[in-house]
Amino acid sequence: MVSALSGLWMTLFYAIPAIDTGFLTVQRLVFGTAMALALVLGYVAARRREFARHGAWMIRAYAIGTGAGTQVLTHMPWTLLVGEYDQLIRALLMGAGWVVDIVVAEWVIHRTLRRPRGARRVPERAPG
Repeated sequence: MVSALSGLWMTLFYAIPAIDTGFLTVQRLVFGTAMALALVLGYVAARRREFARHGAWMIRAYAIGTGAGTQVLTHMPWTLLVGEYDQLIRALLMGAGWVVDIVVAEWVIHRTLRRPRGARRVPERAPG
């Protein structure tokens, strides 16, 4: 929660570099708020002893938190292949870092946490 709230605070009160646009500021506010909300919903689920739901919300919060690290992987190919980027491309590359992590998190959630405990995937039989 400290990470989410400090990120929101920094977005609102730190000096914004010239390359950062209003679009990137909006993304930071959205993802920071989403991280805080996911943590609160995870806490509420744990208090209700809904541990699968708790796990899903915590995975989402973690994915948003690690989005900053993934942003290196979205910026690096662009920089190596194209070179410099402008304000819009920077904002899109930053957003892509969060989106990649969230997509992976949702894949993990739906692949593992939604399956009943002890359930196995049974291959379908070919007709005939």
